[in-house]
Amino acid sequence: MASGQVAIGVDIGGTKIALALVDRSGRRLAERVLPTRPGDGPDAALDQIAQAVEVLRAGAPGPVAGVGIGSPGHVDPASGIVHYAVNLGWTDVPLRDGVRQRLGDDLPVWVHKDTNAAALGELYFGAARGCKDFVYLAIGTGLGGAAVAGGRLVTGLNAYAMEVGHLALYPEGRVCRCGLHGCAEAYVSGVGLVAGVRELASAYPHSTLAAQGDAVTTHAILDALEAGDPLAAAVMDQAAETLGMVMGACASLLNPARFILGGGLGHAAARFWIERAGAVFRRRVLPAARDGVTIVESTVSSSAAGASALVWHARTEREAPASPRE
Repeated sequence: MASGQVAIGVDIGGTKIALALVDRSGRRLAERVLPTRPGDGPDAALDQIAQAVEVLRAGAPGPVAGVGIGSPGHVDPASGIVHYAVNLGWTDVPLRDGVRQRLGDDLPVWVHKDTNAAALGELYFGAARGCKDFVYLAIGTGLGGAAVAGGRLVTGLNAYAMEVGHLALYPEGRVCRCGLHGCAEAYVSGVGLVAGVRELASAYPHSTLAAQGDAVTTHAILDALEAGDPLAAAVMDQAAETLGMVMGACASLLNPARFILGGGLGHAAARFWIERAGAVFRRRVLPAARDGVTIVESTVSSSAAGASALVWHARTEREAPASPRE
């Protein structure tokens, strides 16, 4: 294998840290999964990451081009600092420099928001190959987003772009975990679906979900939907309506050619989202914003493999020739 044709991807989640040694085609050569243990603090997590990276590096077939790390929360890729990650309990954690110090300065490290890393994974070896304008939406415990426009990642003023989960769509709606009312995430996410069951249960007293009370899970909601449960259908229709609105807003602002749906819940109900939310999207935007637009499921199955694309993206951006001045 040619020098520098492998990279290490790291995806930090609320319960696990996934790592993978990945070649330039996206093929995983080795993997490791570690518990996150947020209660142990960020230094313990950085220690774990660096130790696991060294193990993967030692088994690589050649020099490693770098490490790409995707993290939840508000991440500044320029400084490598995770300013705020609520599920990890992190505030102003120097993720990039902390990992580099533990590894030694010879191995470059790039850090980005996890959904940005996932979007680049789709661009380099997933469902966005050959597509320079797309929106990636991750439906899981929460709702996250990322966008690529003209082949460039959209980051914004302070790397806070595409926080679609906190589009406040319903001014008098549910209180979101962020404190705002009516955020999209309060309806389209694992947390949102469970909240929907609790909110609407009294209208469907004979629903199997209503009987589960506080024990209801997203798996139970999806199973009930398949079984024709009316409460599950009402909750999922509400979520599809909200997701379609999010997609419509993204289409009007960014004019993407493709929407890519990922995340655990995105995959678990991919056909539902594509059909039902897609219908809402097409109903809510002008023809110019919807004609030719496709909605597809993510094809990068490993979040760590997706994070490795940060390395290739950074090298491409750095090595690209400067545009001639007018």
